[in-house]
This record gives sequence, C-alpha cells and structure tokens, in this order.
Amino acid sequence: MSEINTEKLLQHLKEKWKTQPCPLCGARQWNVQSKSFELREFHGGNLVLGPGPIIPVIPVICTNCGNTILVNSLVAGVEMEGKEKKNE
Repeated sequence: MSEINTEKLLQHLKEKWKTQPCPLCGARQWNVQSKSFELREFHGGNLVLGPGPIIPVIPVICTNCGNTILVNSLVAGVEMEGKEKKNE
C-alpha cells in the first residue's frame, strides 16, 4: 500500500464522478480509502514475481451496500512519490 494525495483524489472524483449514485443500491454515500492497493493478474493462487502489469487502485466503497469501485490512482494523478512521502 502507498499513501495518496487524498485532497487531489477527492477533487478528481468531484470533477469526474460528480454525484453518481451507487449502481447497486442507489445510495450516494461513499467511503474513499486513503491508500492505494495493487491489482495483479490471478495465477491460481500462486504469487508470481517479475514482469507483468500491476495496477494501483483506490477502493471507493458504498457505505450502504458495500459495493466497491476501484479508481486507478495513476490516472487520477494521486500517487505520491517517495520524496514527497518523506517530507510530510
């Protein structure tokens, strides 16, 4: 997991997502995680190291039904570089 620029993420969601309801239950209450996670290709439960795509995602969770939407943190521009993390 890595820290993200939460303010920048919320601004990105506000601009792109606006006030979209949950597609499952229609609620408009979301919980945005403050860390990004890795999404990798599944290899039957085996951890495969080496080349291959890893997608950094931020879970956005509906607080009513638990539906989870993943936002690519690189596309959103919210990943913090190592130097920035050390200076905080």
